[in-house]
Amino acid sequence: MKAARPLLLHACCGPCMTVVCEQLQREGFVVTAFFYNPNIHPWKERERRLQALTGYADSKGINLEIDEEYPLEENIRMLLDAENRCSACFKDRLTATADRARELGIENFSTTLSVSPYQNQSYIMEAGSAAEKKSGVRFIYRDFREFYKESIRISSEARMYRQSYCGCIFSERDRYLNLRSPGEV
Repeated sequence: MKAARPLLLHACCGPCMTVVCEQLQREGFVVTAFFYNPNIHPWKERERRLQALTGYADSKGINLEIDEEYPLEENIRMLLDAENRCSACFKDRLTATADRARELGIENFSTTLSVSPYQNQSYIMEAGSAAEKKSGVRFIYRDFREFYKESIRISSEARMYRQSYCGCIFSERDRYLNLRSPGEV
């Protein structure tokens, strides 16, 4: 039997956490979830997602680290200044996750973002690899998209809040105007 390996899992929301955490635990990782999502706007949306994540983590006995800061201006400025906002957002969140893992003495990190068929997997891999190089914490990339429908089923059965956009104000706008975000595939 493999020895348990600690892993800090960047979690964007409860529904995505369901299947990703389960799969990583099957691989022998001991998962601690990390909520760092300054991209989620408005504040009430952020709180709804955090509440769903907290409820799920509590029900499964998963430790949860929460970054309480909400740097709205810095996040919007970063997104506006970025050549590609999705890539910049992934880089910000995965760098923060790797840094927190290093602070906690956890040698591995990953993200729930890779379960969504709407997120660009190349951007996720690039951001994770850059964060690994900078922090020295190993990035565990898995393409979890095959479990996306299962995450919908689990979260629906649990009556978990499920959002309809990635979280950034631009994604919300694009949803209403029926536009594709630059990170969508």
